[in-house]
Amino acid sequence: MATPEQRVRELGLEIPDYADPPYGRRYGRMKPFHRIGDLLELSGLTPENRVGDRLNPGVVGVDVTIEEGYAAARLTAVHTLGIIRYALGSLDNVKSLSRGLCFVVCPPGFEDLHLVSNGATDLFLEVFGEEAGSIGRASIGATALSRNNCFELWLSLECHPEPTP
Repeated sequence: MATPEQRVRELGLEIPDYADPPYGRRYGRMKPFHRIGDLLELSGLTPENRVGDRLNPGVVGVDVTIEEGYAAARLTAVHTLGIIRYALGSLDNVKSLSRGLCFVVCPPGFEDLHLVSNGATDLFLEVFGEEAGSIGRASIGATALSRNNCFELWLSLECHPEPTP
């Protein structure tokens, strides 16, 4: 069975390097992640690349189609892989994803939040496989996100123990 790092190569994913410049420079000082034992909590990520270009900004169901929202969520998941790699050194150090909180900018009454959020969780299944990549998820409609992004993801995961010195 292929490892997550091997799957990333097979899928041709370009994962950003979050070591430089520092994470969060457009949004003020914040931690990109926090590790508590074998639990890794990530700060929110968006479909915005390292230089600030955004994929499909706006409101899903108004300015952004569900398909474009899905693509934005998928790109956000790719960015999340970059933070995981930054925190753990390798995606192979992920034991299992546990929880994802997905924010989708949408108008009142929009009911297809899950179709947008699937963009992120489908990618996680492709990279980590059915067992480690399946995730508990909530999709929440939001009226706005920073810099007019249409999607944001907060992720928690279990990682393999750090080696003892």
